[in-house]
Amino acid sequence: MEQLFNPFEPLSFSPDKCFLTGNKTDNKTFVPVFPQWLLERYNLHDSGIMLLDGIKMKYSEMVLPASAETVSAIKNLDEITREAFEKGYDAVTKLSETILFQWMARVLYGVLYQDFVYVIKQHAQSGKPFEISALLKQRLKNLVLMMQSLVRPVEYRNFTPWSIRCYKVNISKDIFNYKDETQDLNFCLSMNDFGVVACLQDNGAVAEYNKEVLDTVGNAVLHPAQFEEMYGRFIYSNYLLRKLPDYKIRNENGTTVFELPEIAAGEMKKFSPWQDEIFAQVLANLWKPWGLTMNDIYTFPNSPLSYLINERTYEFIPPDYIGLPY
Repeated sequence: MEQLFNPFEPLSFSPDKCFLTGNKTDNKTFVPVFPQWLLERYNLHDSGIMLLDGIKMKYSEMVLPASAETVSAIKNLDEITREAFEKGYDAVTKLSETILFQWMARVLYGVLYQDFVYVIKQHAQSGKPFEISALLKQRLKNLVLMMQSLVRPVEYRNFTPWSIRCYKVNISKDIFNYKDETQDLNFCLSMNDFGVVACLQDNGAVAEYNKEVLDTVGNAVLHPAQFEEMYGRFIYSNYLLRKLPDYKIRNENGTTVFELPEIAAGEMKKFSPWQDEIFAQVLANLWKPWGLTMNDIYTFPNSPLSYLINERTYEFIPPDYIGLPY
């Protein structure tokens, strides 16, 4: 039986090994973490992201070693998503969730890959071993295996691994807003006239937990601050979600099969108690562009400020009513 590639046992981030499949490369073939068209459209080549230890790396320098098979798959992914992302919300909503997952996972893992390469090198020079928590290893190993749906069949038996929602957002066509959170694999993207929020390995629990809010918002057009609040709800809910045992994963005739662990149904989607003050702090971090502080957002015993749901009527708040600049 073919061995499934796991770059975390042992840690394996070599320029001659494909980041996705583990196959040997020629040391010269790479794919960009962020699609080339995106860097050109938003003039991001010389902009950068802060890595661990305060090291800044340019978007254009962030690349991943890839086999010919992976290069072809990423090129196809970028062509499909470019067409949709440039057209906007209506086209993006027609993309499958699998395509959106593949795109987001490639970016999130691609950025983290740069961190790993840098930190492993630094630790080697100092003679200290580099270690990752068991839970993060588990999640990232699964993320890589799920991303392999780009090049091989992947099946999820009777469940969906993620919660993904797309919204029409009143955002300038010249703004590219990307955020991720690696511990719980959260992702947020807004550009053109759309935004996507996602938890990439919650097994659909976050969307179910927030069903009432999601149903109330529906397909409404969102103010950027409302979109950030939705991301905040996803982040905090995912943080509260019970951490499950690992999936059952096996290779069946070339298909990677994922199954949920056998635990009681009530335990599968169990959340810790919601704490308004902590959620308010999440919102304060996301609403910094509007100058909102904790004092603006939360005062006990009141509920945290919401720009999505009216506290008295429980109805969606139209964007023009919230009084914040776009």
